[in-house]
Order: sequence, then C-alpha cells, then structure tokens
Amino acid sequence: MTPTTSSKPTSSLPASTTQTTEPTKTTLQSALTSTTLSATSIIESTTPQCRDEDCQCASGVCKYNSTLRRCQCQCQDAVYGDICAFGVNDTSAHIDTGAIPTRKTNFTLSIQMDFQLAFNDLNSTQSQEFINKLVLQLQALCKEADPQSFERVQIIKLSNGSVVAASLAEYKYLNNETQIQFVNTDLVGVLTDILNNTSNLNKISRAFDNSSVKLKEITFPPPEINNITDLHPYVDCTLFANYTAVISNGQWKCAGHCKTDPNYCNQHGECLNEIHKGPICRCYESSLQQFYGPRCEFFRRGPAFYGALFGSLAAVFLLLIVIIIAVYAKRKYTGIWKRSNSFNRRLSVLEDDFFDFSDSAYNNLGMKDPYLSEAYRPHLGNVDTQVQVTTDDPEVWDINP
Repeated sequence: MTPTTSSKPTSSLPASTTQTTEPTKTTLQSALTSTTLSATSIIESTTPQCRDEDCQCASGVCKYNSTLRRCQCQCQDAVYGDICAFGVNDTSAHIDTGAIPTRKTNFTLSIQMDFQLAFNDLNSTQSQEFINKLVLQLQALCKEADPQSFERVQIIKLSNGSVVAASLAEYKYLNNETQIQFVNTDLVGVLTDILNNTSNLNKISRAFDNSSVKLKEITFPPPEINNITDLHPYVDCTLFANYTAVISNGQWKCAGHCKTDPNYCNQHGECLNEIHKGPICRCYESSLQQFYGPRCEFFRRGPAFYGALFGSLAAVFLLLIVIIIAVYAKRKYTGIWKRSNSFNRRLSVLEDDFFDFSDSAYNNLGMKDPYLSEAYRPHLGNVDTQVQVTTDDPEVWDINP
C-alpha cells in the first residue's frame, strides 16, 4: 500500500484577514501634523481681522490684541499713544550715507608675475579674473582695519613692471564722532601695518601661485569730513513734524520741539510731540486752578476754589454774627445786672432803716423794755422853747499847785 501523505490544513481566508496591520510611526506623525495644522487654521480663521478704520492709527498698524480682545494700534519705534500719534523727544536721525564723502586710501601692490597685454583693459576677461582674485584677498585685509566703516576695494589700474595693481579702499563715515576721528587719524597706521604684514602678503601670494607680493606705496588724501558737525547737511529729521537735528553724546539725533523749547507750554502743561502737527500742550487742571490756551498761557480758578472761598466767607460771616450776638447779649445782661444791684442796694438801705428798732420802745420785737418805764420817757412837747437859759462860765481847776 502506498502511504498517504498528510498535509497541514491551509486556511482559505485571504492574507489580509489573517495578518494584523499596525500603524507606522510616520503615519502617526503625519496624522498629528495634519491635526495641528487643522487646529491652527481654525484658530487663525476665528481670529478677527482688523481694518485700518477700526483703529484710526496716526501711524503704525492696526492689529487684533487677543489679551484685550479688540483691535489696537501697534506703534513703530520712537512713537507711542493709543493711536501712535506722539513721538519721543529724541529719535535716531536718518543719515544719507550714500551722499556722504568716503575716506579714501590709495595703495599699490607689486606682484611678481608676467604682465599680459590684456591687463591694459580692465574689462577684459584676463583682467577681470586677476582683479577678482586680488579684490577677494584685499577686502578681508581692509575690512580688518575697521569692520564697521569699511565700504569697498577697487582695482583702478594694472601696470607693467611685473604686475603693479593700483588699488583704492573706501571707508564710510558713521554718525559717531569717535569713529570719524578714528577714520581720519588712526586708520592710516592700522591699515599700513595690515598691508605690510608678511603673513597677510603671503595670503595674497598663494592666490597667485606663490608669486612674491609687496606693498609699494600707500597714501591717504585729506579727509572731506573733519568732525561730526560736517555731517549736518546729510541729516534728515523730516519724518516727524517740527523735529530738529541736534548733536547728543557725539551723535546726530532728531529732537522734538518739546525738548528744544522746554518752556513751550509755559511750565503749565505737558508738552507732546504730535508727529504730524507738531507740539501740542496738555494743560494742567485741578479742582482749585486750571490752565488753558494753545500754550497753557491763560489761567482761571477752578470750582473748588470758589467753593472754598465762599465757604470761608460764609464761615466768617456766621462767626461775625455769633460775635455780634454775644456782645449784644453781654451788654444787655450787664445792664440788667447793674440795675438789679442798684435796686438791691436801695432795698438793703431801706431794710436797715425800716427794721431798726434800736431807738423805739418797741425795738425788742415790739415788746416794752422792762428796764425803761413810761414814766421816765421825756415829753419834748411840753418844753417851752421861749425860755432863756443862762449858764456860768466853766470853772478852771488848777491841778498843779
């Protein structure tokens, strides 16, 4: 018998149903990125868009402020205010550097290599190739002398005698007195040392197949700008109204009229540099006094002053009335007191006379004096007033025998 071969049962289901597919990392990142972008686009679409008329900015741009939830003016540098209408007292001056004369330096290099007739034409291909190599090396060396003011290097002539390259280096004047003095005085020595340095000359030599390079001559023509004041014709302060070019800390700046004329508001208000109209005054006001006028030149009292004045006058008037009443009352009371005292004195005398029984028979409470008899009371009515009575002279006794 032929043995039967048993095989493992195979599934009739498709492979896609028997294997589990797991999302890859790239798929997750793509999904996350798309979700983020969708959320960002939703936020951007819900952010209100501001128009120029929503802010009425004098300068700057109108943008939505998510913190304040409203459109707001975003001011440029040196400008402030709700609508960006006011400028600071000092702003950077605009200098027309393209019109300012440069500080020029002429120097000549001698390169020991064969001179080609094409070098007589600086626009020829050979000349341009030579010039580009040389300028590349010289730019790095000349810029090292003063990186801020370095402008450019030019090859103005190629002459025979090996190759003599007449070159011109230019340095611009910056809005700085210290830098101007450096370019006019110190640059001469610094650049001469750089171009005479053996290491630097070797760099140029390697660019020309190790041909020997030597500095033949270097000259500095007289400067056209001697100090910071010579830059005044090139200073522009017309960006804001009524701004003036002034020198501050060795630099040109644009100063607002509020700074150049500190007494513009007569010390009675705050001076503001309106960038389109010029200086304006915001006059001081209080409840007691108020200043007004275009330059705060007028003055008037505030309502609180008159309130205090009339209140004080009313208080003084009331006090005066009280004093008058008090004086009147005092005088009236004094008169009554005097009359009362006079009456009391008269009454006292009357009482003394009326109630004095010392000479009468009834002085003892109306009772007769037990020691005084009626028989001894003299009767003056019976006296004869016509009787003449004579008396003897008194006898003098001598008591000293």
